[in-house]
Amino acid sequence: MGNICRTCGGECVLVRDDGEVKEYRCVCCDNIYLVRRGEQFPSFEERRAAKPAFAKPAPQAGGGDPALPRAVNGYTRAERAAPEETGGGRLDGAGVYAKCINSVIEVRARRKNTIFSGSGFVIEGGYAITNAHVVAEGGTPAERIEAYACGKTFTAVIVEVGTKKFGDDLALLKLAGAPAELKAVKFAEEDEIKNGQTLFVIGNSLGGGTCITSGIVSDRRRTLEGKPRLMTDCAVNRGNSGGPVFNDRGEVAGAIVAVTTTAEGMNYAVPVDVVQKFIKFCGL
Repeated sequence: MGNICRTCGGECVLVRDDGEVKEYRCVCCDNIYLVRRGEQFPSFEERRAAKPAFAKPAPQAGGGDPALPRAVNGYTRAERAAPEETGGGRLDGAGVYAKCINSVIEVRARRKNTIFSGSGFVIEGGYAITNAHVVAEGGTPAERIEAYACGKTFTAVIVEVGTKKFGDDLALLKLAGAPAELKAVKFAEEDEIKNGQTLFVIGNSLGGGTCITSGIVSDRRRTLEGKPRLMTDCAVNRGNSGGPVFNDRGEVAGAIVAVTTTAEGMNYAVPVDVVQKFIKFCGL
């Protein structure tokens, strides 16, 4: 499948080979990788555990092999802690992560020599939601879609792309060979989303693996290019596209769709009611 950038998921091409060191450059983000003679460029699965040759692995809490995949706060997906409530059924960030991590997937879509990294979330029936631009950029479906969750890599196929008939940047995927630990998300009530409420984004930020960020509802309803959007100041980057925005009950309030370049730190999500309309549009 070629050499894949650990940061953005793009294709890395060979630009120099002096016999001792091969130099690869990512065509997407310009990252440079140096591979010494006798070494292999890390595969997609290995990139979760591997560190750059010049980086010293950080020790893991409680010991263990530093090369094993770890997740936010020192937990692997199989070692999730019980959600911690902060009162009134509300969860802190660790609680939301623990409750929701097995509902979030990393998405990798391959078209010709380009790899697009994104995120998604699982719904009932073995389906998942992501952005259309992740799996069908420019209206052209990806040749192959891989997903990663619960420590396993599996595949997905496109069921519906919402950009034309539905009119928004959403796509429905059918998962194949997904791990049994995956669970469907719960959706928030759109009319209960208020400005200033706490939000959490879990997704495949920069294509480097799943992580969590937090913020608030900056504006519960904005119009962007004629479409309704949920505005938040949660930190998101390339690779978060299509991933879920959770409230502090661990319910989906929207799906990340765009980063604004006109205001620092502000990002947009497809509101939960639009996501639910798309699911119904798909006949689910």
